Amino acid sequence: MRPHATTSLWLALQLLSATMASPLAAATLVVTTRGDTTHATVSIDTILFRDPQGQFDAARFDTLTANALRLLFDDAASKGLPTAPLINRALEGAARRVSGARILSVVRAHAVALAGAKSALGDGSTVAELDAGADALRAGIDAKTLFVVRSTRPAGAAVTALVVLTDVVNRGVPISTARDAVITIARIPRSDDALLGLQSTVAKNAQRGPGMALEALNRYVRGTVSGAVSPSTPATSDRKPVRPPDS
Repeated sequence: MRPHATTSLWLALQLLSATMASPLAAATLVVTTRGDTTHATVSIDTILFRDPQGQFDAARFDTLTANALRLLFDDAASKGLPTAPLINRALEGAARRVSGARILSVVRAHAVALAGAKSALGDGSTVAELDAGADALRAGIDAKTLFVVRSTRPAGAAVTALVVLTDVVNRGVPISTARDAVITIARIPRSDDALLGLQSTVAKNAQRGPGMALEALNRYVRGTVSGAVSPSTPATSDRKPVRPPDS
């Protein structure tokens, strides 16, 4: 190999090394030889984060789906929306062996809902709040209800209320009833504990039918407000509201 070719290859390798050290990009080194000339080029591809500990794993998807997902993530980022919830939805679908078309449909719908949640909850909302708000909107809960529920909690602390609201509605409780129950409980001391108790109570009784779930909800709210019901398990980082997976 001629000296200038060796130098070009060395520079390309240095660029490749620097690129691979970045958590935001991946690179491919391509070396071609034509006669006495060696060309070394580096192709750089942007990779988006799934969360602070990991990256979007394109290998989990077929090429067409992976490329379409990248476009959706880029579009969401350009609108100031968090991409982590979208990447997580995509990876969840891949883990459940959902078709590429279905994964794209879910991610696209969640991106639209994230935009709606941001409008309803405000620019200062956390990623977790926006994600929970998007789930609520997709469950048929209106933006005004999100705003009202958000206003009952301190900044950054509305996740439990939003997730519980969505779960209760998904189990057959009318939106207005679920909203009033969550808002009432969200305003009392240790409200996250009480909200998790509400979620558990409704989930257990929903197995016997929506009517039983509704009756259990009303009893729980009355008991919680009067002090007759007191959550026995404190809310910790290990005890969180449960979000049902996307179908």
